[in-house]
Amino acid sequence: MALWPTARRVVCFASATAIALVAWTFLSRHFSERRWIERLGPRPAGPSATREADFERAYGGSSLKIMQFYAREGALLEGQHTVICYGVLNAATVRIEPPIEALSPSLNRCIEAAPERDTRYTLTAEDAGGHTASASFQIDVRPDPAALPRITNFAVAKSRLEEGRHIFLMVFSQVNGETVDIDPPVFRTLHGAPLGQFYVAPNQTTTYTLTVTGRKGRKTQKSLTLQVPPA
Repeated sequence: MALWPTARRVVCFASATAIALVAWTFLSRHFSERRWIERLGPRPAGPSATREADFERAYGGSSLKIMQFYAREGALLEGQHTVICYGVLNAATVRIEPPIEALSPSLNRCIEAAPERDTRYTLTAEDAGGHTASASFQIDVRPDPAALPRITNFAVAKSRLEEGRHIFLMVFSQVNGETVDIDPPVFRTLHGAPLGQFYVAPNQTTTYTLTVTGRKGRKTQKSLTLQVPPA
C-alpha cells in the first residue's frame, strides 16, 4: 500500500510527457508546413477558382454592362425575317435604333426583325445613374434573285416585205415586271403585261430596247437590232 502514491505520480508524469510530445510534434509540423508554403509562394488558381473569377468579372458589381447584342443572320434576302438578341446587366432602360418594339432590360431576350434595306442596329442601355453603354451591328439585305424582273423572250416572230417596207412582228415575255417599255417608242407603257406582241416598220436598221421594271424600281433590259437593207 505504501507504493501506490509513488506509482500514481509516475503515471501522471508519463501522461504529461506524452501530451507535451504530441503538442511539440503538432507545432513542429505546423511551422514546417508554413515555412514550406512561404518558400513555394501562393498556389495557382484551379479551374474552380478561374470560373469564379470569370463569373465575378462578368456578373459581379453594379456597373452597367451589355452582355450580348447580335442577329441570327448577318445577311437576308428581301422579305425575310431574322431574330435580334440582346442582354444587359444593371440597366434601367434599353432601346434599339431604328426602333423595333418597346424593350425592357433583360439578361436574355430575342425579338423578331425584318429590315427592308441594309440597316445598322444600335443598342443603348442606361443605368439609374445616367451612365450609358452601346453596341451595334449591321444586317445586309440583298434582293431575292427569284423576285428580280427577267425578260424571258424578246425576238422577231416573223417578218414580211409589203409595198417596199419591211414589217416585223416582235414578241416578248417577262416575269416579275410591273411595267414594260420599248425604245424607240412603239407603244405606251404596259402595266402588268407578262407577254405581248407588236409590229414595227423601221425605215432603216434600228435597235429596239425592251425595259422591264420590277419592285423598288429594279430594271432589266434586252436589245434587238432589226436589219433593214438600204432602199
